[in-house]
Order: sequence, then structure tokens, then C-alpha cells
Amino acid sequence: MTELGDEAKIPGDRVVGRTRHTELTVDEIAELQHGLSDLMDTFARRFWVMAYAARGGNWELARYEWRESVKLLHQMTKTRPKYAEDLAAFERERFNPIGSALEASDLPALEVAMRAGIDASDTYHGKWAKPYIRFRLPDRPPDFPDVSK
Repeated sequence: MTELGDEAKIPGDRVVGRTRHTELTVDEIAELQHGLSDLMDTFARRFWVMAYAARGGNWELARYEWRESVKLLHQMTKTRPKYAEDLAAFERERFNPIGSALEASDLPALEVAMRAGIDASDTYHGKWAKPYIRFRLPDRPPDFPDVSK
């Protein structure tokens, strides 16, 4: 046996997972994983719930949505490594201040931080030649879940 990194790799099209319905290769399973656009959509919905939960005084739910959104940012870097540096900068410079405002239950600071995060998102999309992708926080609370306190 050799060092861990020295072992010959088994091609993903030869390793098969089985369910009671089908067999899939590792490569096929990888293709089934959500892409960045799906993760961004989930991130946007969590941001929406987070904002209205905080506005409704449900700080626990807002903090939960923020924590789950951080996980999504990390998943995004694995899905599209070319964006990893910008996603890390967004988290550090724009998303962490949102988390700080949530921890302090400081709605005015949260509103400022969310606006800065939305503006940064638009800037990053422009940088990557996708200026047509612009997040807008809806002007109504989400239909799900109950964001009130």
C-alpha cells in the first residue's frame, strides 16, 4: 500500500451505487448534484426568510437562516471553484456583518448590512458577466414559514 495521495484512482464511471430502483455511477451521482444556480435560488429564499423573520422579531429563525446560508456559500465554492475567492470575500465583507447584526438583534444595522450585501451581490454578478442577475428582496414576507415572533 502506498501513501494516500499516491494510490491509483478508480474512475468515477466504474464505481456504482445501487438503490432499489436503479444503479448510478459516481459520475452520474455527481451530475445530479445541484449547480450554482440552484444553490443561489435557495440562498435567495433563505435571505428573504431571514430578513422578514428579523423584521418580525423572530431573531432565532433569522439567525438560523443566516447560519444555513453560510453553509450554502461554502457549497457554492465546491460547485464552482472559480468563484471561490469572491464568495469568500462576500462572506467575510458582506455576509458576516449581517450575522453580527443578527447576533445583536440590531434591526437598523441589519437593514444596512443587508442592503450592502444585495449591492455586493449585484456587483459580483456584473464582474462575472451576468449583470442580468440582480437580487431584489420582495416587498412582502414569504408565504412560508411563519416569520412572526
